Amino acid sequence: MRNIPITVEQIAVVVGGTVVGDGSRVIRGMASMDDAGAEHVTYAVDDRRAVQLEHSKAGAAIVCNTTESAAMPLIRVANVNAAVAKLLAHLSEAEDLPTGKHPSAVIAASASLDADVAVGPNVAVGENVRIGAGSVLCANVSVGANVVIGAGAVLFEGVVVKAGSVIGDRVRIGPNSVIGWDGFGYYFADGVHHKLIHIGNVVIEDDVEIGACTCIDKAKFGSTVVGAGSKLDNLVQIGHNVHIARGCILCGQSGIAGSTTIGNYVVIGGNAGVRDNIKLGDGVQCSAFAAVAQDVEAGQIVAGIPAGPAREQYRTLQALTKLPDLLKRVKELESRLNSLESPKDH
Repeated sequence: MRNIPITVEQIAVVVGGTVVGDGSRVIRGMASMDDAGAEHVTYAVDDRRAVQLEHSKAGAAIVCNTTESAAMPLIRVANVNAAVAKLLAHLSEAEDLPTGKHPSAVIAASASLDADVAVGPNVAVGENVRIGAGSVLCANVSVGANVVIGAGAVLFEGVVVKAGSVIGDRVRIGPNSVIGWDGFGYYFADGVHHKLIHIGNVVIEDDVEIGACTCIDKAKFGSTVVGAGSKLDNLVQIGHNVHIARGCILCGQSGIAGSTTIGNYVVIGGNAGVRDNIKLGDGVQCSAFAAVAQDVEAGQIVAGIPAGPAREQYRTLQALTKLPDLLKRVKELESRLNSLESPKDH
């Protein structure tokens, strides 16, 4: 961490907060409530969690404006999550990114790179590629022919961007992710699975962040699209011709099958799967491990296998826990009924 040590008052300036208590206390790190010691700052995102501060040994805490008091100095803010983000950015080390153009990089003569584009070791840039100002290609990145990359993008180690893909401004792509590989398409004839050639591309709009080892397949024709401001975790799979609108969150190991349309600000939980050729409306939330097999209307929260309205699914799960006792009672009732029947009834 940099900018350490730092006083409570200085933290308040960084996060735009107000100090309650000793603003001169020196802080040397940041930690959770449970792990924090006297030289750490911690945080509580709401008043319910702020109650737990009485059990913390932290030297200071970032809290919401409605938190009244605690055993340590407080930094009151309007938005705790935003304040924590500001402080983490202030304390973080600068990213270890390449500068200039490494002599081992291979850049096609027809490629057009802005003068301040940084290119790391063993990078390959294909024919007719265009890369905007301030973008960075880290070691071992491969950029195929006719790719367009906007300004301020960062492609981390080992990223592969296949021919014809379009990457917007300020996009960040984590190590070993693959953009624009073939879609998973075959047709079956004469006992053989025959490959369908995909001739489309991938379009990643501005301010998208993509984690490590994520794959986004190119379209059969047209484009596979990830909308502006969307955030994809590590190990996410996006199939061919998927259209993801703005501001979506896709958590680790989730997968979207081909030709599915995802609305604005949709959240897909970890390990959730969404089948092909369906639509998820704006604001839909899919819980972890959900198996979404049909259209979901805007604003719905779904869970389960197959996925359905979350409240109904949770009630069903609660009922299932009572099933063994219910079966036992049914057997007892059957036994009692049998004992009440006279032999002549048979």
